[in-house]
Amino acid sequence: MVGRSFATSSNFVRRKEQTKLYSETASEGVTMKHIFIINPVAGNGKLQETLEKTIHLELKDRKIDYEVYITKSEADTRNFTELKCKENVQAVLYACGGDGTLHEVINAACSYKHVSIGVIPVGSGNDFIKNFKNNINFNDINLQTEGENIELDLIKVNNEYAATVLNIGLDADVAFNMNKFKKIPFIQGPTRYYLSILYSLFNKLGKQIIVETENGVINGSFLIGVVANGQYYGSGYKCAPKAMLNDGILDLCFVENISRLKILSLIASYKKGEHLENPKISKYVTYDKIKQAKIKFDEPTNVCMDGDKFIYNEVNISAEKNALNFWLPKGVQLQSQSFGDNYS
Repeated sequence: MVGRSFATSSNFVRRKEQTKLYSETASEGVTMKHIFIINPVAGNGKLQETLEKTIHLELKDRKIDYEVYITKSEADTRNFTELKCKENVQAVLYACGGDGTLHEVINAACSYKHVSIGVIPVGSGNDFIKNFKNNINFNDINLQTEGENIELDLIKVNNEYAATVLNIGLDADVAFNMNKFKKIPFIQGPTRYYLSILYSLFNKLGKQIIVETENGVINGSFLIGVVANGQYYGSGYKCAPKAMLNDGILDLCFVENISRLKILSLIASYKKGEHLENPKISKYVTYDKIKQAKIKFDEPTNVCMDGDKFIYNEVNISAEKNALNFWLPKGVQLQSQSFGDNYS
């Protein structure tokens, strides 16, 4: 049954039936609870009211046990999520926000195997869902409740988990430096972002990094570095075109520190995922498939995970196979990697 997307006003049909958890760990016939955890500031705070109304409109007359919660902070997101997990009820916890909201829900819930984690993408980037075909269905409440559980991988970074990408270097600095323009009147999100890019470009570029993996050691000054589970980050940058969310392997992509004049041509290819094929760019790129890594910095360094910000001197990274019980909406499938399935 196709229902009303919270972003559209298409007609919908109500169906009076209970939703079952589709997973090997669920008991046959167990009724699911659907818990919608809404970040009110995601997507500039414009969709919270619309989403909340759509959830109630779609589900109020169906025999579905559901709950809507509006979060107060990142810490509150984690606390509420863990509280729901400890109720020991079969449930789907929907992270209603961007990749950062998903990050918070995953870190609170991924160790509880009786719950599944879903996504309703109302953030500004929503890069995680770009790894799926028919991802418009993530916006349909009825197709969400008719979904199924699948197992996906996670990146473990010290004691934290990431669903999509860990990144360091220029793009991480841009994310951190946006706060410098936050309190300036009349400067909104997009303007803050571009000002932060300019500010970051005219500060020191390149991070001195040592990367130790099972395949060897990389040592040098790098403009950008990512360890990826998914293909996208940064609102559509295809940093890891060979990545898969369920292959038990992480994709490492490091770009050498280059001149500011070359950065513009690099970024254009990098965003499209062409940096491995373009010979003018690929000569600056180190790309590898790994299962674990240790990254050492020569000073405390800005690190982003799923858009959330951290500062580390060193990170220990591992691929966590099938660590995430993910709730897949009806009609959605995983994308295959861009370079075919026979890459080794």
